[in-house]
Amino acid sequence: MNSELVIKAGAVIASFGTIFLVIFAIVLLVFSITKLCDNGLKCIYVSNAPYPLNLLIAPIVLVIILVFIACGIAMIRLGKWSFNKKKLYDKNN
Repeated sequence: MNSELVIKAGAVIASFGTIFLVIFAIVLLVFSITKLCDNGLKCIYVSNAPYPLNLLIAPIVLVIILVFIACGIAMIRLGKWSFNKKKLYDKNN
């Protein structure tokens, strides 16, 4: 396993996650959220964003974005750990 490749892939994945998080925040701030209540018992929240962007405003989308960022950071840390361990091993031998 090439540790430099893992570091680069982790950086790309974390960057994509960050870009999607920024898009999520912009859509959330630009388009208002409407609260629809049924006799005060159960309320749902609906975004006023147009159709393609309306799908982004959901809790599961935020969870997926955060998992992408976390996986990217974990790949970077794992790659750096592996790279440093291999460098130390080569130095001792």
